[in-house]
Amino acid sequence: MSYMITLCLKNMPILINHNICDEVPECGGIEVCPTKAIYYDYKKRTIVLDQLKCIDCLKCTLPDVCPVGCFLYARNKKEETRLQKIIKPDAKKMTWLWQERYGCQPGRVKPKAIILTDNNFKTMFSKKGIKAIDVWHNDYLDCRLHSPLFKELFQRASENITKYKLDAQKYTKLANKLKAKTFPSLLILRDKVEIFRYEGYINKKSISGLSKKLKTIL
Repeated sequence: MSYMITLCLKNMPILINHNICDEVPECGGIEVCPTKAIYYDYKKRTIVLDQLKCIDCLKCTLPDVCPVGCFLYARNKKEETRLQKIIKPDAKKMTWLWQERYGCQPGRVKPKAIILTDNNFKTMFSKKGIKAIDVWHNDYLDCRLHSPLFKELFQRASENITKYKLDAQKYTKLANKLKAKTFPSLLILRDKVEIFRYEGYINKKSISGLSKKLKTIL
């Protein structure tokens, strides 16, 4: 019986949208998959789904498993084709997502962002120069999908800028010290003085104008 299910699933697979997947071993799909069909490939640093092991339980597609909806179910070949077009592989996927979109850890490629914690917050605050702080919160989906695009934001800036990311959920007191109540928020400090603040996510339409504005400030 399981063999027949496997044959059927070749025409009705679970698809992973790697364009929005954060590609981490802590994936909710891995946790709920009863057959271990979903696993993390440590060599390629990506989430993988073995269609031969999938039993069509659809647990991975539930909204509380993957809040951004990376796992998609194709009920027929036509739907599979449609979904494949939507989630066409993006060359910028994992390293770009971590570095620019998610704000969950330092970027794996330049420009790197420093994660603020209780241990280095005072050092950051006392450090001279221009500092950009992305304050994000894990409970806010906008923070995971629309974290500031540092590379695009500061491409016109003439000064060197140190980039930081602060998890307001984990370090609530630090977020309060920065008076960050809207997530995500982008704060620009010159030495210890805040010179600019942008609250809410930055979309592609607004990033060019914001980049020009930052150029005049910096």
